[in-house]
Amino acid sequence: MAAPRDNVTLLFKLYCLAVMTLMAAAYTIALRYTRTSDKELYFSTTAVCITEVIKLLLSVGILAKETGSLGRFKASLRENVLGSPKELLKLSVPSLVYAVQNNMAFLALSNLDAAVYQVTYQLKIPCTALCTVLMLNRTLSKLQWVSVFMLCAGVTLVQWKPAQATKVVVEQNPLLGFGAIAIAVLCSGFAG
Repeated sequence: MAAPRDNVTLLFKLYCLAVMTLMAAAYTIALRYTRTSDKELYFSTTAVCITEVIKLLLSVGILAKETGSLGRFKASLRENVLGSPKELLKLSVPSLVYAVQNNMAFLALSNLDAAVYQVTYQLKIPCTALCTVLMLNRTLSKLQWVSVFMLCAGVTLVQWKPAQATKVVVEQNPLLGFGAIAIAVLCSGFAG
């Protein structure tokens, strides 16, 4: 009987992988398109703020559903949010870092091609590995380090001579874009 459950688990994992891949690609393409169109640009900080408010509302909705009643919902908020200011402060640090990261992603996509952004942004994986080793005193196996260096080499090879066919006729500052993505990668490694 264990075999069908393993198949369902694998199928669910593949489904999640496909959905996450599509979401990441669609996010990058849509963001790049909206940041390079001829129309009036929106404020990236507003978009990030609205995203965070939506996440907050979804979290509150999930908490309300899990608690089951208004009384337990209020008690849970009182105990876990208002009653623990130190914990709330601890959670606010990664939240602020993610807000900076998301703003830097907007800036990077305004100044870099979507493919260059997507590949360069993968440097968040080695950055996270390095932060894990330096800040949390964890060790990585040789295979993990080899994988990290292979990823860095792949990013370097892709950046060696970027494709010219996907250029958009919009004023861009690649140096600013790479600086923004470097900050986003560092934020991701620190908060991740």
